[in-house]
Amino acid sequence: MISKPWRERLTYTAMSAFIVWHVAAMSSAPTPDDGKLPQALRAFFQPYLSLLRLDNRWDFFAPEVGKNAIFRYVIKDAAGKEYMFVPARELNWFSPGYIWFQDWYGALMEHPDIYADDFAKLFCKKHAALNPVSITFQEMQELDYVPDDRLAGKKPLDPEFVKITDFQTIKCADVAS
Repeated sequence: MISKPWRERLTYTAMSAFIVWHVAAMSSAPTPDDGKLPQALRAFFQPYLSLLRLDNRWDFFAPEVGKNAIFRYVIKDAAGKEYMFVPARELNWFSPGYIWFQDWYGALMEHPDIYADDFAKLFCKKHAALNPVSITFQEMQELDYVPDDRLAGKKPLDPEFVKITDFQTIKCADVAS
């Protein structure tokens, strides 16, 4: 049996070795793949990194941010007047449901043939006071917007910086129930 002071030293040494191992693995994971040393370190630590899902690449620190696609819909009433709504503007960024609803609208944009009727029913009921005749689902895709545009007083969602695509139009009477 090992005495208490030796057991404490052995535990401290094992914990220290694990910390050194973990820091080395975490430091080698996001290194660029150019060069033999980073490749060798990555190969050595790869099983540990994969097991704990820590195998991030270099762009983990500065990922390339893509352009946003924003969901909106337009309600047309009996008189032909159109009302545009952007549901994401109604969401609070700090609410846990924000991401869930963004994904919900994303699913509609990706699969309108599956989800459009249900969304049309929901939005036609929500805006029943407008006496909606039809609803058109649209995707606003952001285009290039550079710092010079900001300095010129332009905004990222000005018409020249977005491409609007209609992807489904449904008559409200067809989904009413």
